[in-house]
Amino acid sequence: MLTKTIIKIMRTIKLTLVFIAFLLTSFVSHAQKLVTANELTPQFLKETFDNAYIEVLEVKDTYVKVKDTYTIFLDIDDKKRFVTLSGTYNIKAGANKSDIMNLVNKINSEVALIKVYYSETSNTITYYYYFWTEGGFTQKSLIGSLKLYKEALNLSLDKDTGRLIQ
Repeated sequence: MLTKTIIKIMRTIKLTLVFIAFLLTSFVSHAQKLVTANELTPQFLKETFDNAYIEVLEVKDTYVKVKDTYTIFLDIDDKKRFVTLSGTYNIKAGANKSDIMNLVNKINSEVALIKVYYSETSNTITYYYYFWTEGGFTQKSLIGSLKLYKEALNLSLDKDTGRLIQ
């Protein structure tokens, strides 16, 4: 009877050790690598978005253009402190300037994360979001910021009840 108890205890210990080993290896294999700002290049952005199944439309020396519902430009800061996510959209021809400015102010005050600017000369509205890379970041956080930017765009379009943004 004592040997049966010892055998049970040994099996329990063995299973516990196997389970702990499994947990440790699964945490290590899913850990995100901290990317330094020095590693930030257009090619790195391209690979990151390709791996996330986000369509890469264009790669240039200082920016990458992707399409994930919206066309989004990702510009790398000269000092690699941040990546700017941006997009420019036309305003409906003949729209009243005060209506446009009211919409811009409404979006800027009610939609977090983004900043919106209106260009009267081109009759466009431009969205900006800054993803800080200084101090390091993960590819997952970069993809997450793109998703948040898209959500902010969706929220801003909900605010555009006059359908000024084309």
